[in-house]
Amino acid sequence: MTQALTETEQRNLRTVEGVHPSWNRGDVEGVLAYYDDHITWKNVALEEVYEGKAAVREFITRLLTALPDLTFTGRYKIARGDNVSEQWTIRGTHLGTFMGIPATGRAIEIFGMSMLTLRDGKFLRDEFYFDTGAVMRQMGLMPPLAATQGRAGRTFLWLAVTALNALTRGGRRARAARRAGAS
Repeated sequence: MTQALTETEQRNLRTVEGVHPSWNRGDVEGVLAYYDDHITWKNVALEEVYEGKAAVREFITRLLTALPDLTFTGRYKIARGDNVSEQWTIRGTHLGTFMGIPATGRAIEIFGMSMLTLRDGKFLRDEFYFDTGAVMRQMGLMPPLAATQGRAGRTFLWLAVTALNALTRGGRRARAARRAGAS
């Protein structure tokens, strides 16, 4: 049984949907107008946290520099009280540094999800997740997953992991633990 959305939930959904046109125009200040002064963004994928509008502005500016033709599409939204979850897609052409990676000129599509908390109809907290591996594959920096499924791919991965195990302290410890368990 589905309950009707409260007035707060309806307002929060309007806020989440209302910010999309500003993203798609590349209007940083328009995006920030939807944000509480004490906004906290937790970028789980890049292991970064942005506190306050100035830090969020800096990240958005970097993102729009990397993907100047960025389009943001929200697909599914769920609202409960002051919380909204949204599944989204960002599309754009990689024309500037993103994730520390110089421009590749490739089209990329980023599927992600945000867990949002709003206060008085403005974004207060956003914890967002996206698949960095998929983005790196689209940039041409990692092979497609299908390439790792054949004999050659599995052999390459085995060699790469074996080399890393030999070169890192954690890898050497894991190898020693496996050997001790086999005895």
